[in-house]
Amino acid sequence: MNSTMKIAVKFTDEAFEAAANITFDTSIKEKQFSFILNDSLTITEITCNGKLIDYEILGTIQPQFRPLSKKVIIRSEEIIESITLNYSGTVAYSQEKQSCWHNIITRDIKSLSFYSAWYPHETSIEINNDEVILLDGDRYFLVKGVFNKEQNTWEYGNRGYDPFNIMAYRKDVLKTVSNEYMNIYFVDESIEKYAKKSSAVYHDVLNFYNGNLFEKREISVLDIACASPAITTGGGYMRRDFMWYTTLGNNNEEIAWLNAHETAHIWCCGADYCSWEDWLNETTAEWSSLLFALYKNDTALFDFILNPKLEKYASLPPIKTADGSRPKGVHDKGTVMFYNMYKLFGVEAVRKVVKTFADLDNKTTDSLLQALCSNSASEIAHFISDGILK
Repeated sequence: MNSTMKIAVKFTDEAFEAAANITFDTSIKEKQFSFILNDSLTITEITCNGKLIDYEILGTIQPQFRPLSKKVIIRSEEIIESITLNYSGTVAYSQEKQSCWHNIITRDIKSLSFYSAWYPHETSIEINNDEVILLDGDRYFLVKGVFNKEQNTWEYGNRGYDPFNIMAYRKDVLKTVSNEYMNIYFVDESIEKYAKKSSAVYHDVLNFYNGNLFEKREISVLDIACASPAITTGGGYMRRDFMWYTTLGNNNEEIAWLNAHETAHIWCCGADYCSWEDWLNETTAEWSSLLFALYKNDTALFDFILNPKLEKYASLPPIKTADGSRPKGVHDKGTVMFYNMYKLFGVEAVRKVVKTFADLDNKTTDSLLQALCSNSASEIAHFISDGILK
């Protein structure tokens, strides 16, 4: 099947207007369509097969990692071929509400991502092809986008990237630092002094990870987008060949940690991030950064990463939850468990576990434990099996 969603977006200084066109594959014979959307956004109209149609808001839900969202359903008297949803509003990161992570709309920076539910989520049909069209393109630079000069638009999607992860800068304030390994985009002048340090650290991290700690692979040029001063807290995340940061870090240790942790997610990924199994992604990425610190004999970096987690450890719940949900502190609990493993079994044991997870086809705890047992590491497997319950 080949259902598509193409979203045209137009920004103002503090908000956006969007038209999401969803085309159903011809094999789908549905008369209903549902989705969720950030509850702060206003739906102006919906058309079905080119005609205005009524819709019903069934209430609100709180999806994981995303803000309160409205559940919308459309009921048609005929088979649905296409839906166009027009909506508008703004989304903004709130530290107080812990919502809309990594999203902001200001005059200079437009940052939209999955974490704000700014586009239709949890659609009742599977969307196979996605694309975002950013209008008024000559005003902006869109990271990972392709500029269409004739249409004056930026096109983004269907190129192996997360198509709804938008990071656009107003061209006349954008600053860039580039080299053979990365491009760093920002508007905050204070970031520039850290760019060369970040570039050097990233090179060192890749030398340690790619073909040493992990299996060697082709690594594309990395694009790093910085949101400061629009957002100054909230960490960062990684997508394919793309990192989103608030800043590059405020000191040598933070710069090294951010680069090492997020780069590790090239290999340390694939476990279900909506469940307790996310401890695998985060613990192995964090311990990759700790192994990098050990490789560099950088005690200050090692302590910078580990000490905050040691302070939180006693108050955190077990990693494995009875209902399969993602527990509080999943980033921290596993890191300290591996630290205890490091003290008990040594650094090579940790390297083995991290690499074994990265090489798994089925990224689950059970698969990791089975692989360790099959690789003469039963004692380590038992240690982990017990540790996730404590």
